[in-house]
Amino acid sequence: MNYPEFDAYTEVADPQNHLVHSYKDELGNHFYVEPGFYDGLLGFKEKRAERFQDLMNEIDNIIKKEHRVIFTADFENPWITREGYIYREIFDITDPLRIFVEDKSRGSDYGD
Repeated sequence: MNYPEFDAYTEVADPQNHLVHSYKDELGNHFYVEPGFYDGLLGFKEKRAERFQDLMNEIDNIIKKEHRVIFTADFENPWITREGYIYREIFDITDPLRIFVEDKSRGSDYGD
């Protein structure tokens, strides 16, 4: 699956991991985008399109500041682990930017 939102970066093959996309920016900073993070990103792109560029700009700022990042759906259970990398979940980025999506899903109105 192609991640067109990250076309500004150079995709890098990681022989230790074929399931998570790996990229480098023009400064040589390296980062991974796990599928769960990407799904969350697409949700924000769909529901908050007017703020999506702000979100992508903040992702770029994190990459430049931290140099080695794994964008994951769950930092307690990441798909990959790499020494010297930090983990960021989608809400670590969207919450400080005050980009929220209301979760309107509800449990059943029927008891057990």
